[in-house]
Amino acid sequence: MIMTDHSKINAAKAALAYVKDGMCVGLGSGSTVREFIRLLGEKVKLGLKVTCVTTSFDSRMLAIEHGILVTETDAIEDIDLAVDGADKVTPDALLKGGGGALTREKIIDYNAKKFIVIVDESKVMDGVLEGEVNLEVLPFASPLIMKKLKDYNPRVRMAKAKLGPVISDNGSFIIDCDMKLENPKKIEQWLKSIPGIIENGIFTRFDMIIVGNEKGHRIL
Repeated sequence: MIMTDHSKINAAKAALAYVKDGMCVGLGSGSTVREFIRLLGEKVKLGLKVTCVTTSFDSRMLAIEHGILVTETDAIEDIDLAVDGADKVTPDALLKGGGGALTREKIIDYNAKKFIVIVDESKVMDGVLEGEVNLEVLPFASPLIMKKLKDYNPRVRMAKAKLGPVISDNGSFIIDCDMKLENPKKIEQWLKSIPGIIENGIFTRFDMIIVGNEKGHRIL
């Protein structure tokens, strides 16, 4: 097993300690969350009782495969804990959405009573957060949004297995931009204010970032 796999498993194990019997758990997306879902499934087989809501079709299918009870948001009262990954992190903000599930991720993560981020060391950035910011947009609005964000090298994400753009689970386009986030919270809100942008991949509200490494984990 490669070192990164150990790191992801250790981050997932640390987050699992916050799951208690009877909780409703929000399951995020990504490779580190896949390890968390696998470990959670092992606990469920040993008698842990949890109900989960998921941020993506892939996470839903994986949870069901591991024997975890999955439901929809209209069937729950609260989300006690959300566990999700990230593409890049600093102590103040995250970049998420590389997998295209950013809107559902933010809905689940921001509505949870506690939101824990799990990553390996390769996702941690020093200094200012910068990189690819993912936007979920209404197809009708995409040409106007591309023009408004022309200074940030906007591009509609194209599908690899078919002709045409990537379509999100919500039927929307994904636009990727390059940004340096001197003030992540301000930019998150600015992007939210642009008509046609459903959601953006800047996350500034979370309770804990667990960083896994080969020997264990640390809290960022």
